[in-house]
Amino acid sequence: MMYESRQTWQATSFYDCTGRGRPAGFCVEIKSPHISPLKLTPCEVSQTIHSCESVPELEPPSVPLSSDDYDEDLENNYEKPNNNTTNISIEKTKDIKKVKRKQEKHDLPIVSTAIELPFKRDEKQQSTIVLLPCLQFLESYNSPSEIVVDYWRRYHTIRVSFSQKEIGFFSTADRADRTRCREDYRYLKKLIYPLEQKKVHFDLNVGAEYLEVKEPPASLDSMLWWILRHKNEVFIDKKFTFDFLSWRGTLRKIMSSLFDSVLDWRIGIIRWKGCHFLSVFHTETELKIENEQTPIEKRMQYWGHKFEDYITSDKPPIIPSPKKIFSTLNKATLGRHILLYSCEIDACTMNSRYNEEEKQGTYVEVKITYAKHLLDLNTASSRKYAKWWQQCYLAGINHMLLGFRNDYGVVECLQPLGVKDIEMRAKTWSASSFMSFLDEFCSFVRRTITKDWSHEENDVHLFYYSPKEKKIKWRISNEEHHQFLPDWFINEFS
Repeated sequence: MMYESRQTWQATSFYDCTGRGRPAGFCVEIKSPHISPLKLTPCEVSQTIHSCESVPELEPPSVPLSSDDYDEDLENNYEKPNNNTTNISIEKTKDIKKVKRKQEKHDLPIVSTAIELPFKRDEKQQSTIVLLPCLQFLESYNSPSEIVVDYWRRYHTIRVSFSQKEIGFFSTADRADRTRCREDYRYLKKLIYPLEQKKVHFDLNVGAEYLEVKEPPASLDSMLWWILRHKNEVFIDKKFTFDFLSWRGTLRKIMSSLFDSVLDWRIGIIRWKGCHFLSVFHTETELKIENEQTPIEKRMQYWGHKFEDYITSDKPPIIPSPKKIFSTLNKATLGRHILLYSCEIDACTMNSRYNEEEKQGTYVEVKITYAKHLLDLNTASSRKYAKWWQQCYLAGINHMLLGFRNDYGVVECLQPLGVKDIEMRAKTWSASSFMSFLDEFCSFVRRTITKDWSHEENDVHLFYYSPKEKKIKWRISNEEHHQFLPDWFINEFS
């Protein structure tokens, strides 16, 4: 990491004192044509000028802050710029105080286990997944009705119409906390590289010891927050204008049942005012996999977030901020079903313009993979790329930017990849089979759940996919921990 040394500065009207790895006194000069040179005094803040000619001895921070360390009041002032000189001086005083507070947090604890690089071949092999019995859906349990998941080619010839469009967006620092949501583009990242092949050198291990990436919560709260803000648009004649609401990942989980013979899933569904709300409840197998991740698997998760910072920032922070996300709300028509789901967006292209006045651009999905060039990707038979396709197709994304890494966790090359190319090369899955199966599941849910949730009969329908039996079963639960729709949302529509 590089540090700036103390220097003598000309008269300035503004200094960068945000604390991004730069202590007070280490400032960036922006010359002002309106201020003549004055006699400088050491590090004093006046109402007209800041000066840093002589600087006391300062220890540069050992670890610069990530963007998670910014105070909440910066978000509150996001859309309130002020050009008054006096107010600027006041803001500068606040910034200096923030730097002093943040310097106390610079010595971050090491939370991630060190790993040995380069990876050995036997270390990169995935561990065998042992399917644990789901206590609510034992093999002996038979539900009143069920879906038998057939071979994917049976669904391939069934054509189901699908179309989607973006109808909303939001930024959030925690998708399980509605108070952290904002309807703006603050967390939408923009690529600093074009969608073309390019040689690079990105060490994805930088800062890895200070962050342990965790799976985002399954909570729907951020989407429900958006629905309340647009109640007049999505709630007409005492019912919602869509049939299903979920995260994109939930739909991907359902679609992947066609070829997943190892991992099970459990999804809770509540019907409320004509809409079916979907929320994931992790199975015993999924929880075991998450809790027993190896240091190498955790490091690979970190690499993905670090890569996003490298390609979207000239000066990426040491530590990524995976909780800060930008999401779109997409409304889709699947056969006779209307879906509303939220998609996390990695980045947009260099020439995109997203703000209050203008919304033009192209979203891009970002991935890293172990390869040297596109020919190393087994897109024809590997079903990993089916999940890539699902992720992009549901969000209306047509382009991906891949980072090819080596065994040391260093990205050596950037390469664009068209989503349509993945679909055309596939031989073990098809787009039509995924959409046909998702349509069949939606029809099955609507046949099964025939009445709305109520306080008297607080029924939550749990749907479970058994990879061993290749079946989707269901049962009703009234347990408190399955009631995932919050009271503040239900009361608004009661």
